[in-house]
Amino acid sequence: MSLRARLRTFIILLVAVVVGVLSVINVRDAIETRLNDALYLATSNAEVVESFLIPLVNEKASRRIPQPQTLEEMKRVWTQIVELDADLALFLQRMTGGARYIVEVVITGEDNRILAASLPSRQGQKLDLPPELAEFTSQTLTDRVNEIVSPNRDYRVTRELGLQGQDDPILAVHVIVSTVLLRNEVLPQIMNLGLVSAIALLISVVVAAIASRWAFKPLARIGEVIDRIARGETTREGSRSVSREEAVVESKLSLLGKQFHGAQADVAELRSNLDQLMDRMEEAVLLFGRDDRLALAGRGAERLLSRGRWEVMGKHLDDVFPSSTAMGAIVQGAVHVQREVRDRPLVLERPDGSTVEVLLTVEVVEDFPSRERAGTLVTIREAAPRRQIESQLDISTRLAAISRLTSGAAHEIKNPLNSIVLHLEVLKSKLQDSDSQAETELRVISREITRLDRVVKSFLDFTRPVELNMAVIDLAEIASEVATLVRTEAAGQPVEVVVDKKVETARMQGDRDLLMQAILNVVVNGVEAMTNGGTLTISVEESAGMWLLKVQDEGAGIPVVLQEKIYNLYFSTKGKGSGIGLAMTFRVVQLHSGTIDFTSEQNEGTTFRLRFPRDRSGQSGGASDAEEQAKSRMGANGA
Repeated sequence: MSLRARLRTFIILLVAVVVGVLSVINVRDAIETRLNDALYLATSNAEVVESFLIPLVNEKASRRIPQPQTLEEMKRVWTQIVELDADLALFLQRMTGGARYIVEVVITGEDNRILAASLPSRQGQKLDLPPELAEFTSQTLTDRVNEIVSPNRDYRVTRELGLQGQDDPILAVHVIVSTVLLRNEVLPQIMNLGLVSAIALLISVVVAAIASRWAFKPLARIGEVIDRIARGETTREGSRSVSREEAVVESKLSLLGKQFHGAQADVAELRSNLDQLMDRMEEAVLLFGRDDRLALAGRGAERLLSRGRWEVMGKHLDDVFPSSTAMGAIVQGAVHVQREVRDRPLVLERPDGSTVEVLLTVEVVEDFPSRERAGTLVTIREAAPRRQIESQLDISTRLAAISRLTSGAAHEIKNPLNSIVLHLEVLKSKLQDSDSQAETELRVISREITRLDRVVKSFLDFTRPVELNMAVIDLAEIASEVATLVRTEAAGQPVEVVVDKKVETARMQGDRDLLMQAILNVVVNGVEAMTNGGTLTISVEESAGMWLLKVQDEGAGIPVVLQEKIYNLYFSTKGKGSGIGLAMTFRVVQLHSGTIDFTSEQNEGTTFRLRFPRDRSGQSGGASDAEEQAKSRMGANGA
């Protein structure tokens, strides 16, 4: 609602209230006036009847022979006089003939029996006493109005007559007043008053509308400018003639509006960028403002704190990190002393009872150059992923070093080995006619040279740069194909291979053959580790924006002392193993921008987890980007 409309409404409501109050006062005065008139008229008539009746009764009673001696005789004489006096009945009729409000005048004796009345037919009947008129005058205004507009109801004014010195009256004069007659007097006044009030209210509405329009016309124009600014529209300059003051105000409002919308757009863009950045971070990032209320929170906070970020948005620092917890005590302590905390190790207990090791960082955000605290940045990240990254970097470094070493060594060994093979063939041809013992020794030498040549070839194959054939593939489909390949061999253990696809498709960019071989190496190792049989489960699901492939066996597990060596080239715990499988798998996963890790417990089994980026190549060039990343890793590992 605009300012003009609010002011106009206020004026109309004010006039309506004034008119309403005056109307109520006038109605009250009209009713009170009519009631006072009725009370006065009824009381006056009762006194007139009394002044007429007393001399009449005394005169006729004094003529009685013999004179009444007792009170009962006096009552009987008075009753007979009132009942039989014709002049009295005629007097009562004349009194009610022209009186307003009064419908009846009656004189009663004992037991309220009517002795004389303005209506002769009522004589001898028993009077049902209506309420006193004084009770009606003491009611509230609402009750009075209800009584007047309700069906007919009678009220009375009573004058009691008796002997001096006696408490009990002998006669009673009742003047009966009807609300019907009061209504006939009051309603025309109320209707006239209502009509006048309605006309006055209508006139006030029109006058208020005209006055407000004229008085607040400049404010209305300013209001239009503000409304346009609020809607993001530009102001129209020079479209109409305005006063100099209005033009100055509109110009300044226009300038302010442009600055406001520019700042609003900048803030919205900045907040959107911050939200996107924080959503992509795995860490729980929480930014508190100067008032210690949460202003921004990343998606990682939901995972670590087990609470929706919109649920805690706007909450106070004390509510998000209570001082009763270890983390809350550190956060609030750092804020209190304004000192940063970096990578403080803690054990975070979740609402479901589980615990996770985290690293806590608290940074105080300061204004420049005042260096006053402008907010607090709290970062929480899991300690395990950091250790895994360090471990994988270490493994990558070692594999790269081994690759460089073995590549050079293999070339240096290959050349003399070829020369030895040639000379061995020459020696065989010269010793063809010699004894069988020399021939046997030559065969042993030849077999060992062949085995050494195969080892050197495996060196060269592992260190040779790999040409990736990148395409969009389905990781879930590859998992099913690997399971199909190993089921026949696994059945002899006996091992049941189960595929648990928690997603229908898992699209990614990759080399199908290399990925199948890498996953097959892990699955075969799992099957061979389950010497007592069991179930091997291959599952594919989405986790933290990546595809997660898990291979879980029920074997004996990997001993703790050997867990850091399993990715080493030529390391194997199997007598017939080459020690290349897991090293090759590690390399293929890295070439696809993925990660590999595992957990193993003695006599419980081992779970390998392979993570790969999802396919986001809805636009052109996605495959080439992934291929470029793979080639860069390939060059680093195969240098």
